Amino acid sequence: MTRTWGASLLGSRRSLGAGLVVFVALLAVPFVANDYVTSLVVTGLAFLMLAVAWNLLAGYAGQISLGHAAFFGVGAYVTAWVTTPKNAGFPSWLATVGSINPLLGVIFALVVGGLGAAVVALVVGPAMFRLRGHYFAIGTLALAAIIRLVLNNQRSISGGATGYFLHQSIGSTGLYLLTVVLAALLVVASYVIIHSRLGLGMQAIHDDETAASGLGVSPLRYKMYAFVVTSFMAGLAGGAYALNTGYINSSSTLGVTWTVETLVVVVLGGMGTLAGPLFGTVVFMAIDNFLSAIVGGLATTVEGIIIILFVIFLPSGVYGYTRSFLAGGGGSSPPADEEPSPTES
Repeated sequence: MTRTWGASLLGSRRSLGAGLVVFVALLAVPFVANDYVTSLVVTGLAFLMLAVAWNLLAGYAGQISLGHAAFFGVGAYVTAWVTTPKNAGFPSWLATVGSINPLLGVIFALVVGGLGAAVVALVVGPAMFRLRGHYFAIGTLALAAIIRLVLNNQRSISGGATGYFLHQSIGSTGLYLLTVVLAALLVVASYVIIHSRLGLGMQAIHDDETAASGLGVSPLRYKMYAFVVTSFMAGLAGGAYALNTGYINSSSTLGVTWTVETLVVVVLGGMGTLAGPLFGTVVFMAIDNFLSAIVGGLATTVEGIIIILFVIFLPSGVYGYTRSFLAGGGGSSPPADEEPSPTES
């Protein structure tokens, strides 16, 4: 047991070291790369944050949502209303914090955006969780469509399909660095949640709701915890993405593409694993940009074929395969939800 604990500790230190190297490398991007590369990394960070949120809900709590783009979009719009209220017809006092301190103003707007998404999840969650399995997935997809339709029609506050430009006073480099820090915080928060009582409850209802209920674990309560927390994360991701692009409309932040491609990221990396979203984001961004340059409009079709192959031959994703290979398993794919227990981490 001592040897196992020591190996786990050594693995944790190596993971922490690798994470710090990646974090520092990301912070250096705007200083060593051009604007195009920086914009790609921003998109990758948005996918990473959304994937971390979706993985907690689907991979650990077992609730497959096809509408998390709704919370991504709500977070983006609420953040936009706080930072640029005049463009949406809101009173200018909403930007008071930003006028006092630009950095605090952006952070405040992001947090309010996340809270806005969490409130929506808190309101619709009880109704959504009356549905189970694929009915729940369809229900969340319908929710995303409704929110997009409402915001698209409310041109006075959303700009409609045309949208509008956003204002932020900390500069593109400062905003990028803040986004990197935010992404790192969400990854750390995901680790803490997974190894907490909340995470154990989520995994219990994922494995067997009936058995978990018999042991005193309330399925609805933990589903709601997961739904609200991950919606808050998605809202933060949406706000950060909108501010980095400097523009918002319903298509850029509420499109179903965000949900589909986030699902692809998690499947590629490994659903139900902490590092899955990290690996999946890197692989997805590489494949997406490579295929777009080679086959153009057929990139999405080819990506679909690749995903099917992954589901069939690598169900635990790139991370699961890599971990098995390094452990001497010859690359055989372990169960996707296999994670070190809290006592081994």
